[in-house]
Amino acid sequence: MNKEIDIDKYTEEIRKLDSEISKEEKLDGLEIKYISRHYYIPLILSENEKIDFIKHIIKTKSEVDFIKDLETFLNSKEKEISEKFDWWYFSKIDETLDKVYIPYYNPSTNRIERFKPDFIFWFKKGNNYYIVFVDPKSIAYTGFEYKLDGFSQIFEENDNGTRKTKVFEYRAPDGSVFNVRVKVFIKPKSGECPERYEAYCINNIEEMFKFLEEN
Repeated sequence: MNKEIDIDKYTEEIRKLDSEISKEEKLDGLEIKYISRHYYIPLILSENEKIDFIKHIIKTKSEVDFIKDLETFLNSKEKEISEKFDWWYFSKIDETLDKVYIPYYNPSTNRIERFKPDFIFWFKKGNNYYIVFVDPKSIAYTGFEYKLDGFSQIFEENDNGTRKTKVFEYRAPDGSVFNVRVKVFIKPKSGECPERYEAYCINNIEEMFKFLEEN
């Protein structure tokens, strides 16, 4: 007996499964969330930064707040956003497990150090791919200027005094050409972003999506 199903039936079953999964469960100070666009399922949060009986969870306040803001945004905008991209996903970057970082020069230590943003997003729109890093920490103590300058040296170019995102071309084995752009955003407290770095600052999730739609 052939147990294969066509793509329409597969999509229907996935949607049915999605509707049957509880979007949130709470247990021993943990919030176990199902956010459909998160690369790994489930996503585990804690409001208690001192919790230590479980590893590799999201418990830093700025990161927890970011996830909750994103969840609120998606509750009203996910369908609209999904119609503007072929697909998109995001994930928390685990500093102890993931080898994802942006090198930058830190004059305070006179060393090349590693900028490890908290979150990474992937977007596809036609032949355009976007890799977006988001670091929602307050910028008051993170040496953000050096980190953003390091990012700019790798992923941007100077266009008559204006920073312009580089386009990296990838040619697939079948001859298809894809354009890859990399962007970084920080989410500082209101009023903390110097003018020079305003292009990297977002006050809310919607601003990040709006930038991607327009570029």
